Amino acid sequence: MPAKLWLAMTLTIVLLFGLLFGILAAIGYFFELRGYVIVLLAIILVVVQWYVSPYIIKWTTNMQELKKEEDPWIFKTVENLCKKTKTPMPKIAIANVGSPNAFVFGRTPSSATLVLTRGLLKNLSKEEVEAVIAHEIGHINHKDMVVMTVVGAIPVLAYFVARFLIFAPSREDRRNAGAAILVGFFAFIIYIISNLLVLLLSRLREFYADRFSGENTRPRTLANALAKITYGLSVSRDNETNSAVRPFFIADPLTATKEVGKFSKEYEDLRLEESEVKKAMEWEEKNPLLRLLELTSTHPLTFKRIKALLEMEKSLKL
Repeated sequence: MPAKLWLAMTLTIVLLFGLLFGILAAIGYFFELRGYVIVLLAIILVVVQWYVSPYIIKWTTNMQELKKEEDPWIFKTVENLCKKTKTPMPKIAIANVGSPNAFVFGRTPSSATLVLTRGLLKNLSKEEVEAVIAHEIGHINHKDMVVMTVVGAIPVLAYFVARFLIFAPSREDRRNAGAAILVGFFAFIIYIISNLLVLLLSRLREFYADRFSGENTRPRTLANALAKITYGLSVSRDNETNSAVRPFFIADPLTATKEVGKFSKEYEDLRLEESEVKKAMEWEEKNPLLRLLELTSTHPLTFKRIKALLEMEKSLKL
C-alpha cells in the first residue's frame, strides 16, 4: 500500500479513537463513573453492532446463497484469488437486483459473504467481474468489515451521549444542568466530526481495495468495470437500494445517479467508449457540487478511482 494512503488511514483511525475517548471522558466527568465502567459501555456498544450487522444486511437484502454447481466459474475465480492472496474463502450469494454492483459483509474475514448482483453478471465481461471480485476480496483481506463496524460505532455513541446529556434531568448529585448542556453540545460536534472521519476512512479503504484488485488482475479492467457500474447505476430501472448496505457496495448507488445522470442516455447500453468515459470524468472533476457531495459519501468520486488505477497501470508498466 502506498505510504500516503497508509498514513492517511492511520491518522483517521487515531483521530476517531481520540474522539471516542473524549466522549467517554465527558460521560465519566458528568456521572462520576469509574474508568472501567465507561470502557465497558463502549465495548458493549461495539460488540452489539458487530454481532447484529450481518443479520440486518441479510434481512434487508434480496439475496440467495449460490451453490457451486450453479456457477462453477464464479467459485473457481473466487477460490483462485483467495488462494493467491492468502484470503479466507467467503460464502457467495447472488442478489436479485438489476443494477450492477457487489459487496462483502461479515463479522470476521473467515465468516464473510461475497454478494454479486444479477445486473453485474449480466452487464460486465468475465474479466471485469473478476476485477470486481478481486476488489471485494481485498476488503476481506484488509479486514475492512471489522474495522468499519468498530469505527462506525463512534458517531452513534456520540449522538446518543449528546441527546442524553442535553435532556438529562438535573439531580443534586450530578453536575449542574449547564454543564450537561455544554457537554451535550460538544458531543454533537464530535458526532459530526467523527461521522465525517468515518466517511473519509471508508473512501480511503475503497482506494486500498482498488489497488488490491489492480495488483491481482489488471488496473484498467477494474477501471472499465467501475465506469460501467457507476453509469449503470444511474440508468438502471431496477435500482433497488437499501441504505443499510450502501457503504458495502463497490460504488455508492445514491451518489452514482448524481455523478453521471447528465450522461445517462449516452450510457444506457453500458457499451462505453473511451471518449465517453473521459467526458464523464472531466465533467466530474470540474463540478464543485460533486466535490462537496463527496464529503458525505462512503465512496470516492469515480473519476478519482479511475485515474488512480490508470496511474497504477503506468507504474506497473502494463
